[in-house]
Amino acid sequence: MGCGEHEDKTSGLWYVGVILTIVGSVCTNMGVNLQKFSFMREAKGRSVGDKRGYFRQPLWVIGLVLVVGGSVLDFVALGFLPQSLATPVGGSTMVANVVFASLFLKEKFTKSDAIGTALVLLGIIIVATFAEKETACYTVKELVGLYQEPLFAMYAALMGISCAVLFLLVRKMERVLKEKGRNSLEYKRFARIHPVSYPALSGIFGAQSVLFAKSTAELMKTTLEGDIQFVNFGAYAITFSMLTCVFLQIHWLAHGLQKFDAVFVVPVFQCFFISVSIFGGGIYFKEFAHMKPLALAMFSLGAIITISGVVKLATREMHKLSPLRRIRAATSMLIFIHRSQKARNIKARWEGNGTRTFCFPFISKIIRATVESIGVASWFGRHYDINRIGIGNSCTNVALL
Repeated sequence: MGCGEHEDKTSGLWYVGVILTIVGSVCTNMGVNLQKFSFMREAKGRSVGDKRGYFRQPLWVIGLVLVVGGSVLDFVALGFLPQSLATPVGGSTMVANVVFASLFLKEKFTKSDAIGTALVLLGIIIVATFAEKETACYTVKELVGLYQEPLFAMYAALMGISCAVLFLLVRKMERVLKEKGRNSLEYKRFARIHPVSYPALSGIFGAQSVLFAKSTAELMKTTLEGDIQFVNFGAYAITFSMLTCVFLQIHWLAHGLQKFDAVFVVPVFQCFFISVSIFGGGIYFKEFAHMKPLALAMFSLGAIITISGVVKLATREMHKLSPLRRIRAATSMLIFIHRSQKARNIKARWEGNGTRTFCFPFISKIIRATVESIGVASWFGRHYDINRIGIGNSCTNVALL
């Protein structure tokens, strides 16, 4: 392998990878919640004219540094951990998010949160106990050779076919929805599949981004040992593939969140992301090859428990928004629309029939996506006629009740 005599030393440091992954998760979520806290404090403590931009808010900048630092630690951790172990341990992200949301944003820590946290921690302990700990160093030639293995070729074909089928289904469902409408018999055939397709695509591409990130980390590790790898085209092809998969992951997840409830999209994404990451790492890097049947069974059980906990935490407080949160969310949406108009010098006009008209396509999409996805439809519907929100090529009409 690429590291030569240093390989055994690196393989014995798997616990360093676990620590780096957990610390990275803590840093990332502390950063995100600090940024949220900074926004809240800025909105509460300053008048509209005195509000500072993002980079003039010290807490927001600290949060940004923590987010970037957490991402770097996650990447470095892949050099010490097998991929099949790194991804479940990364489930600690959801635990950190709940803790910091409770500390900084004063969100209530519920019984459901406690159950989800316990499941994630239990799953991580089981996975870490029974997972394959050894990780090798690889050269570009060796990584390319792993792509040519028959078992990985089958995996790649399965992923390719799955993505192609999901993409074609998405295109067909979007066309039927546009032409026939949500209540048509034609669309109802796809009603259960449509919400799953977007997060499934995002999760699959996200899992491939982890695989390519792990490969890139291995190349960097080998390079640091003195065997420079980034003089070969293959190294840059792997890095480019990682960035492409990250983009596609974000793209499809954004589409899913725009069209459907986060309460459904996020858990489905997490399930596909974690399970496909484990599956892909086990096949490509042959991380399951030397595991005994009992260890493999317990590892699988731990992964399932971790996924269950992640799903439990991902759905926290999204099933039912309080009336106050509905009002805040709807108000924030309307403020955003007003500021967007003002910033772009866009005029809104009142029609004689009591209709407010916003003539800008981007704002039209934001209104529709926000009302349908953030869970304020019931509150918004008591004040505005959602059925009379008409989105044309250039204008949105919102009728007052």
